[in-house]
Amino acid sequence: MVAKNDGTLVIVILRLTAIDPMALSFIGSNWSGHCILPDAGVAIAVPTAAPVDWLPDGKCVLMVVVGGAFTQLIADDNLLYTVGNNAHGQLGRGHVGNSDPDNRVPRPVTGFGLERITQIAAGDSHCAAVTEGGKLFLWGLNASGQCGTGVASGHVITASRCDSGALADADVRVVYVACGGIHTVALASDGGVIAFGGNTFGQLGTGSNDDTPTPERLSCAALVGAGIVGCAAGGNFTQLVSDDGRVYAVGLNVCGQLGTGDMTSVNTPTAIDAAHFGGAPVAAVACGYCHTLAITRGEGRVFCWGRGTHGATGLGHTGDAATPRPVVGALADARVVRMCAGNSHSCALTEDGRVFVFGSGVGITVAGNHGTPQVLQEGALAGTTVRALGAGCRGTHAAFLAGPPPTAPGFEAPLAYALQKKPAPKVPKHAAAAAAVVAAAAAQSSGGGAASAGSGQGTKRKRGDQSDDDDSGAHGEGSNDL
Repeated sequence: MVAKNDGTLVIVILRLTAIDPMALSFIGSNWSGHCILPDAGVAIAVPTAAPVDWLPDGKCVLMVVVGGAFTQLIADDNLLYTVGNNAHGQLGRGHVGNSDPDNRVPRPVTGFGLERITQIAAGDSHCAAVTEGGKLFLWGLNASGQCGTGVASGHVITASRCDSGALADADVRVVYVACGGIHTVALASDGGVIAFGGNTFGQLGTGSNDDTPTPERLSCAALVGAGIVGCAAGGNFTQLVSDDGRVYAVGLNVCGQLGTGDMTSVNTPTAIDAAHFGGAPVAAVACGYCHTLAITRGEGRVFCWGRGTHGATGLGHTGDAATPRPVVGALADARVVRMCAGNSHSCALTEDGRVFVFGSGVGITVAGNHGTPQVLQEGALAGTTVRALGAGCRGTHAAFLAGPPPTAPGFEAPLAYALQKKPAPKVPKHAAAAAAVVAAAAAQSSGGGAASAGSGQGTKRKRGDQSDDDDSGAHGEGSNDL
């Protein structure tokens, strides 16, 4: 989620439309069959197209999210599919274990009732989904309370609504969620930050280092009036973005992954000096296991910091960095619209549909350049335009949605929705702005086209239609939100 230069809040999601179906491909490790390819256990050295015979006829994948060794996909039948490792119930199929060969075939996750899913997230071994109505569902490993059940133990093997603690109030609507190694961070429609799960290194930002299995709203002084509109969760740390483009970090910092200038871990959110970003406001952040990426608004420049093992920070070396620094190589001059990070690798998507990769994972290796970003144009991505990508903080694989180069000018990768500002009583500026972020992150028409977002109101539109019939400001692909 980011804020445009004109102050309008938008949410950027990895979701396309059925009007323009894309091909799904993977690169990296595949030991649990999470890349949907037949040779489970064989690393994928170049982007390889995944079969889609598991989808109903005529359907296509719209969104892809990568976890530790599993993958989540949303198709235009409005179902969430999971595939891969199920050692902790992260596939949401009602059982735990990997003895079932069907784990290597994407199958729908049930338990959402009539709720439409608008955003999904995956951690090391747990998952989360946000619905159009602002409800939060979680499943998978819960040993640290990362599923928000109020108890830190066992597994949650089916999608279960999280409605305890700070989420017990029916008026609290979740608009976005991020899953880290063993913790979860959610954003509420009123601008609040809610966190729960493992907290050994203070990654929840509660001011303590105690695990918190019940959702807790952050109340630290640093976030008062900040208007948090974006978040990302790493292995044991968290990054937050405010509506004015400030970045706040909290948690483990042994590799400089917080970006605060030292390697001291903290348990309350601490602001990163904006001067490290050249004074530009930050649009979005992404966390690997021990490193962070950020995109600035307008120019779409990428900054990285944290653990540089295998060159995951794209700084041209393998050393750690305790402050944000601009990436090097060809990516330094490109306008990036989306990025993601894995265990020791990173991916960045430019406005012209090219993917840059840097770092290393099983099968994702930038050989001999010590972390200088390089364009990935091999295999299934050759001659295509990438529209969406995914990598997870503990994962060693990456996913792409790509298609033929566009025939019309003005292409941009993310699908963005400007969100209608809700009438509200007089409150501080940032709180009012954050309240504009509503749970209907992306309403979809029955044909899969983009629709207006906001308080569930507005006229449904076809992709690219920017008429002024309502004031929700919904944008199809091609909007300049970063």
